[in-house]
Amino acid sequence: QLGALFWINIGGDHKMAKKKGRGPAPSQLTLNMLFANAAGRCQFEGCNKSVLFGELTLKTYNKSNVAHIIASSPGGARGDEIRSHQLSDKLGNLMLMCPEHHKQIDDFAEDYPEDRLLEMKSKHERAIADQCDMIYKEPSEVLMLSAPIKGRNHVTIDFNQCARAVMPEKRVAVTHGRRIKIDLEGDYRSSRYWDSMLQALDRKIALTINAILDEDPNAHFSVFPLAPMPLIMKLGYQIGDKTRADIFQFSRAEDSWNWVAKEQTNNFSVEKQILNDGNHIALVFSLTADIAMVRITEVYDADILYFIRAERFGVDCIQSPADLTAFWNKYQAVCDEIKNTYPEVQEIGVFPAMPVSAAFEVGRRYMPGVYPRFRIYDDDNGFFETITIGGKENDGERKTN
Repeated sequence: QLGALFWINIGGDHKMAKKKGRGPAPSQLTLNMLFANAAGRCQFEGCNKSVLFGELTLKTYNKSNVAHIIASSPGGARGDEIRSHQLSDKLGNLMLMCPEHHKQIDDFAEDYPEDRLLEMKSKHERAIADQCDMIYKEPSEVLMLSAPIKGRNHVTIDFNQCARAVMPEKRVAVTHGRRIKIDLEGDYRSSRYWDSMLQALDRKIALTINAILDEDPNAHFSVFPLAPMPLIMKLGYQIGDKTRADIFQFSRAEDSWNWVAKEQTNNFSVEKQILNDGNHIALVFSLTADIAMVRITEVYDADILYFIRAERFGVDCIQSPADLTAFWNKYQAVCDEIKNTYPEVQEIGVFPAMPVSAAFEVGRRYMPGVYPRFRIYDDDNGFFETITIGGKENDGERKTN
């Protein structure tokens, strides 16, 4: 046991008392290194409790144990006639543990062979080193938006996957992140359902994003959404391009929120089709799938259609931040053309078949007071109108800006 001895002799070269039959005791330097590498926490897998605090007494004291992976004596747990003395004082053979887990690995040695304990030690020390490397990284608020897809397919977002996507460029600001979970029942195609969705989103934005920005206007957000496209667009619109934020795209193939690539992997094109002499405009995002014109015109009286298409359709059409930038540059160019060519147009219909990252950027890059209002449609056995974003009457809607 390190106990008070460790602290009294932290700068000295004290040798722990050698018991009969045991190998050499670790030096004070070795004990110091063990304690530092473990960050003063039990290295038993899943424990990680501080060895300087008593849960029962609620007092601070040193209850640390030095556990041998290969016992210091041949007759001990995992002992060996030759290696016990060879490894007795070696840092790589020592683990810092709380008393309970030290006793457990020795009383049930057959359940804790050498390779298992070495993996525990290595995993713990890697995690401590990774966390220490993050100390001076910029913190980012992990924001997870989830809502049932089509009003019936419930989704969950794994915070640990999100944290791995944020690191190592940034560190997670708050353990477990910030969840905006909207779980409503009702007729997915009804206006009442979508009104309730927006009210719930607004309430939760006020409690999370706006509350954080009130404290720190320069706060950074990492956004992880799994929700209907209109709701993700609305979230992007509410956050806006003045708030510092990164959007992430989930890869089903990789089962990860990490971007699959760094370089641009896809291209995007714009096609304009004029059907009638008029100014009813539809903006169609054909990224994950190509949307047939007839599916638009059967629900929206369009005179002019702008299609933004991915060269490679599919759920993986956006695999990198460079892909996303290429997309929203095309999107803003189309919005600018509509604004300049048809200045009298007050609203346009928006029809999305797109990944979540692109939907977020549609809302985020929208320019209030400049672009026409967006009437956003969603597809559930046919397109139907859901929500709107923008419009002159909503110019002051963005709290985050």
